[in-house]
Order: sequence, then C-alpha cells, then structure tokens
Amino acid sequence: MSRKAWLIFSCMVLAAASACSKKAPPPQVVVEIPSGFNGNFLLEMGVKEAAPLAKQGDAYLLTVPRSGKVATSTLLTSARPVFQNSSDGAVWGYSHSVFKTGDGIPVGGKIEFFVGSRKEYDAEEKRKNHSGGFPTATETGLVARG
Repeated sequence: MSRKAWLIFSCMVLAAASACSKKAPPPQVVVEIPSGFNGNFLLEMGVKEAAPLAKQGDAYLLTVPRSGKVATSTLLTSARPVFQNSSDGAVWGYSHSVFKTGDGIPVGGKIEFFVGSRKEYDAEEKRKNHSGGFPTATETGLVARG
C-alpha cells in the first residue's frame, strides 16, 4: 500500500471511529406544571407495575398532578427538562438521580423539584434538614477544625 493510500485509509478509520463514539443527546422531558400547583414534585422511575411516560415524537411528556407524585416504568438515565410552567411559582432544586446495582446496571431513579417562591423553597429545604433528612455537619457538631 502506498503512503498516500495508507494516509487516506487511516483518516477514514479515524473518522468512522469518532462518528461511532458520539453520544446521542439525553432525551427531552417536557414537564407541564398546572396553574395553582405549589410544592414538592417527585417522579419515581423504573416502577415495574406503573405505566410508561407518554411520548410525543422524541420527547417524553409529564404532567404534574395535584398530589405532586408520579410513578412510571420508564427509566431515564439522563434527561433534558423543559418546563411549561403555568403556576405562579418558579422551579427550584431540580435533581435527577439514578439507582444502580453493584455492577452498574440502572434499576430505578427519581426526579425531584419544588415549585413556589424562593422564600417557600428555602423554608421547605430548612424543614427537610430538620425533619428526617440527613443532618448538616453543624447540626451534628462534626465540623472540620483547622
């Protein structure tokens, strides 16, 4: 094989390898927050007996119920949330967690956030830290000293 042919072949292999290694973007999740909703939201994912999330094209659709809790068999290991917020509050504290087995297989997960004012969100976070959540280092007296 000539040097020119070898160079062209090498470039083609590198181009193919880089094309295969590109990850697809995480799926979009359209979260519809109804007017008047205020408080915590929890989506439990990977619940076998629950219905899957509805889809529209490539996007998953999720409407927040008055209870603020939804269970689904769908398991999203990553997501791009888009909020359609008809409520008076803002979205605070969005978190997406995935639970895995010891060998790294995703088996469940949750998405959580709060809808309301910043003052309401801060009060809710303070309440969580004082009632059942993990105590802060200051609360336990386990503060690092220099």
